[in-house]
Amino acid sequence: MRLNKLSIAITLATVTTLGAVTAAHASTEIRVAYGNQPGEPVDVAIKQWAERVSEASNGELELKAFPASQLGSETEVMEQARFGAPIISISAYSNFLDSVPDLAVLDAPYLSEDFESKLKVFDSEWFSEQMAKVNGSGYHIVIPNAVYGARHLLSNEPVSNPADLDGMRIRVQNSQMYVEAIRAMGATPTPMSLGDVYPALAQGIVDGVENPAAVLYGGKFHEVVEHLSLTSHMHTVAPFVTGKSFWDQLSEEQQQILTDTGQQMAEHLSELVADNSEQALEHLRSEGVEIHDVDITPFRERAAQQIPSAFPQWSDGLYDKVYEIING
Repeated sequence: MRLNKLSIAITLATVTTLGAVTAAHASTEIRVAYGNQPGEPVDVAIKQWAERVSEASNGELELKAFPASQLGSETEVMEQARFGAPIISISAYSNFLDSVPDLAVLDAPYLSEDFESKLKVFDSEWFSEQMAKVNGSGYHIVIPNAVYGARHLLSNEPVSNPADLDGMRIRVQNSQMYVEAIRAMGATPTPMSLGDVYPALAQGIVDGVENPAAVLYGGKFHEVVEHLSLTSHMHTVAPFVTGKSFWDQLSEEQQQILTDTGQQMAEHLSELVADNSEQALEHLRSEGVEIHDVDITPFRERAAQQIPSAFPQWSDGLYDKVYEIING
């Protein structure tokens, strides 16, 4: 009987020890969702981010990359995050139009002429106030300032002023901001998925498409239309978003690791985007695309006049206020 009791005691001690070891090595897995394809700058930067997070947390945090919209669309993934799923998603500020409307202005056209100016807004008191509203809406922005790319216009005719866009049908993503941006530039916006653009261009359903140069080249749209006008209508900076309920479950140390390594990732992504954009422009030029410089002044004037009235839910004077923060 004494041997049996001793055996039981040893067994229990062993199980307890193994349990403690297992718990000590348990990791928190966080899914990182994005629509970009493997090999694109966002994908490369996120996978490097995962390595840094694992190293900094001694394996307690593990980021798992899910490219190509595997977990759903941006809005679908944001909803999953808001309801507590362990997800961080690259999103767009215009996706906050329903929850924190003023933040959507950051995706408005012609707010800045370069990324250096655009990034100033994230150090402003105005942005701090918006971040507090984001937390109140059930979200948390882990990384606010990930450079995504400058957007240009690829079309069947060159574009030098808004009048050239009159009657032209330009593909946009299904977003109110992008629809209104292209309308303000003078064209007819035509929402459709990016996967439908090539045949739509070939069949004349649309006359052009807007996106960063790398995306335009990757989609091979230049095989159908061959005029790239450098409209630079948006310098897109994207947030990485999670749900506040999940964020609050992490320790302060874990939060700090994600924030610090996330900023390193954003800096690396900015470099990748710049290099990728230059390479894409060279590829497009070498494959016969005519690249046109554009005076953006008349486009910017139209945007400043038309965009604010398209978003009555915005605070009074919002577009001008944020424009001044960025360019003042």
